[in-house]
Amino acid sequence: MIDNPHGGIRESWSEEHLVQAIVLLEDAYSFRSIEHKLSPPYILRLYRLYWSKRFQRLLTFIVSCQLLLIFIQYPSSLSRTSDLRQDRTRLTLPCGIQLFTEFVCLIIFYIDAIMRTYLIGLKNARKKPWIIANFLITTISMVDLVFSCIFGCQGKTINIRFLLRPFYMAVISQEMKKIFNSLRKSFLQILSVTILLGIHVYFFSVIGMILFPPARKDSPSERPNEGTKYFPDFPDALLNLVVLLTTANNPDITLPAYSKNRLYIIYFAVFLTIGLYCLMTLFTVIKMNTFKEFFTTSMQNSLFRRRLAVRACFDILLERQVIPSSSLTTTDDTTTSLLTQRITRTTAPMLVLTRVINGSDLPEPLKTELVDTLKRYAGENNEVGWDMFATAMLSLDADVQKSSVVHHEYSGIWALVQLIGASKYLTWFGNAIGLINFIILVEGALRYHPKFFTIDIFLSNILFSFSIYYFLESSLKLWSLRPKVFFKYVFNTFDAVLAVSLFVLHVVHLSIYGILSITTSEVVRDAAGTASSIWAITRIINLFVIFRTIRSMPHFTNYGIIMGTISDGMRNLKAFIGILICLFYSYAVLGMWLFNGVIKPPTPSDIINATCGSYQQSQYWANNFDDFFSTVVVLYDVMLVNNWGVFLTALREFSTRWSQLYLVSWWFMSNVYILALVLGFIVELFSLNVARFEESGFTQGQDGVAKTYFVKTLFHLFKRSLKEPSDDEINGALMKYKQLYDNGHE
Repeated sequence: MIDNPHGGIRESWSEEHLVQAIVLLEDAYSFRSIEHKLSPPYILRLYRLYWSKRFQRLLTFIVSCQLLLIFIQYPSSLSRTSDLRQDRTRLTLPCGIQLFTEFVCLIIFYIDAIMRTYLIGLKNARKKPWIIANFLITTISMVDLVFSCIFGCQGKTINIRFLLRPFYMAVISQEMKKIFNSLRKSFLQILSVTILLGIHVYFFSVIGMILFPPARKDSPSERPNEGTKYFPDFPDALLNLVVLLTTANNPDITLPAYSKNRLYIIYFAVFLTIGLYCLMTLFTVIKMNTFKEFFTTSMQNSLFRRRLAVRACFDILLERQVIPSSSLTTTDDTTTSLLTQRITRTTAPMLVLTRVINGSDLPEPLKTELVDTLKRYAGENNEVGWDMFATAMLSLDADVQKSSVVHHEYSGIWALVQLIGASKYLTWFGNAIGLINFIILVEGALRYHPKFFTIDIFLSNILFSFSIYYFLESSLKLWSLRPKVFFKYVFNTFDAVLAVSLFVLHVVHLSIYGILSITTSEVVRDAAGTASSIWAITRIINLFVIFRTIRSMPHFTNYGIIMGTISDGMRNLKAFIGILICLFYSYAVLGMWLFNGVIKPPTPSDIINATCGSYQQSQYWANNFDDFFSTVVVLYDVMLVNNWGVFLTALREFSTRWSQLYLVSWWFMSNVYILALVLGFIVELFSLNVARFEESGFTQGQDGVAKTYFVKTLFHLFKRSLKEPSDDEINGALMKYKQLYDNGHE
């Protein structure tokens, strides 16, 4: 309650109103739609529980368990090797446990979909394609699970629910859903460029068949004929030119014709120049720009949802119950009547705003910033208007600056020691020591020949001295900065773990063998190829000291931009990587359906009669489609396009010609489509970091590191190209959401 001396009334905000404001503020922070129920109070508690970090992490864990279940389902991937020539004893869970685990996961997904429908109302749920798809896919998966219970895990080899599992990975990620929608909307625009690329390959395939006709059977030649080998018919010509577009079979495909006449190279050069350097580059640029256009529209909608939620939050706080101060001692009926009266305000009390902000699940630094900003705007009357509130809420959009943390200050002689431990010059000196350590280690390894043991005695003592320095340096920094500040930085944690590991391993080796250098027993153990001796493990860990030099890169402007791009990319590429994982998963399941058991173990004649460079001659027998893991490895090899023509030829030999469409479509979707978007995204991040450095004037902080900001979400990447919605648009949309004032949802 708040007394209003000017109006002679006492105002009160009910707990329900405050929780409604808290929910709307959390919606604004998370870019969620306000199209959900706001009463009764238990709905709000259920809504906050559903969107809490713990519940969402639980859903993520359930989805992860369901996705990983395929590794232990028939055919299980738990075997030592996938090589067809070796014994592949597979470990698997009992069928009952597998089916029960899937059943529990699907029930949880049903509960998730029902909760979402209940929270937003059935009327709104009918307009949400993702919720409808959730019910539909879960139902199909449940029916498929029932058939698996009837026929058994091994009796039913085609499981439709396996193919649908990646959907749940997308449905719990807002950013992945935005990317999927943007890919869907930009498909038609990109299709035109794809058709142009197809026409280019088609045109040159026909020309190639005309230029290089197959050799006649009555005219044998010692040299391979271009037409016979690469252009025997239209499908083969088309496929070989698609592979040539990735340069995987270059110059193999050009040599037979080039050996006959050097001018034939013009045909292949023109094809690659137009296809690879012009059309493929143009395809990537157009695809990224088209995707960026639709994705920016999606982010514009996110900005609108945030502004709408902020306005709704403020409007909720303007509704309160009032009673005249003189009526506090009236009868219950009179008081009840007065309490139900609502008077419109134009400002919100600072006390109420503080209660709402502190009661939300926003990050603590953001809460503090919002409260401090509103207090500055409120002034002496402790009242905040809409303009002040909207301006303060712009902090939700702000990029987070990479600021240094103030550490504890010592006094006296210890202040000098702390100054040394926290100094950037100690870091630079440690980087130089790490570089010298790495050079000595590599140079010593190159000389492991006749005087192996003699050199290792000298080298081991030097490396032990380095490990002592790393241990002392990390200890000094830990004492100077205090653990809270020290472990805030990833590189400090990395240095500490590295220093402790090296020091402990050297001490353990010295205590067991009495010397620091390698012993004869360790040489025998490592000869088996396991590298499991303490000496080998120490040398491997010692190689990681090269990463200490990376710490100095942010002190230089150009490297600072690069490191900022890498850091932001690792933070924001999760959605794109998630799309790629979904694609891997679906194609791997489809590959097992189509080609499981198609590739047979080799016979002695297969190896003897194998063509040079073929699947059999290259001994690719571990690359097959007999389980999920090996299928993913095949798809990964094809995605890299290095020697992927071998897989195309092998799949045709073991199956049919049409089976090659599977790998070609995978190459196009993964390498040409998705990975090109990742490339464009990294370019956008780099451009954003360059712009920020230019705006800051390439200034540096007290620690010598250039002042930069990190991109928290994909929204912050596209924020500069977004347009602020007008008040009329927000007010118009606000009037449509009747649940803010009168929840009439089912």
